[in-house]
Amino acid sequence: MKDFTRTDLLFSLCGLNCGLCPMNLSGHCPGCGGGEGNQSCKIAKCSRQYGKPEYCSWCRNFPCEKYENMDVFDSFVTHRNQKRDLKKQLEISKLQ
Repeated sequence: MKDFTRTDLLFSLCGLNCGLCPMNLSGHCPGCGGGEGNQSCKIAKCSRQYGKPEYCSWCRNFPCEKYENMDVFDSFVTHRNQKRDLKKQLEISKLQ
């Protein structure tokens, strides 16, 4: 997606731990908002509509319907704790 950039590229907008992803580690994916890559992500489009929060957990609508069953189906290591990690990240950001 053109003009979509983020500061933290190791923890994605939607809570994926990009630091564990083989695609990121091998240089094939810069992470969301890191330049060319999976820029057509529906979460990135949603972020732009809601003021571009750095993480979905910072959005006033979190958790929304996009997160209802996210932890149920995918066993890929970067997806395993997506919702829990976003909630943890939100708590950490409140302490700073």
